[in-house]
Amino acid sequence: MRFDLKEPCTHCPFRSDDTRLTFRGRERAEEIEEHAYRQGFPCHLSADCDEDPLTGEDTYVFGDQTQHCAGYLLLQLRDGAGMPWPGIGNDEDLADRLAQQLDWNAPVFESVEEFLEANAEPDDPGRNDESSAPQTSR
Repeated sequence: MRFDLKEPCTHCPFRSDDTRLTFRGRERAEEIEEHAYRQGFPCHLSADCDEDPLTGEDTYVFGDQTQHCAGYLLLQLRDGAGMPWPGIGNDEDLADRLAQQLDWNAPVFESVEEFLEANAEPDDPGRNDESSAPQTSR
């Protein structure tokens, strides 16, 4: 896993603008965020593709040269007040280096809750009426 990116790619699901990919509802977004928190989130532009043994669906995985998603790094650093988390090995020095290299002006959600709300379908329980509708699903 590499940490060279400074900003999220155009279709990063953690972007807060309308170029992002969205997930199929809040529940799926929660699954993705939980996985990213615990194991990291590979940038889809550099990730390897592997078949999920449970679902048979293709999934992005880390390879030797895979970059970690810059959008998720920014989201987690913002929401977690710069504290390290399991997806980066709870490495405080790495969290500090990432905080210095990333583009803090990039359009990324301010919190995990904001990300989850942006992926909620209109009929999802607990959806905030002020949330925007999803743009593109994956």
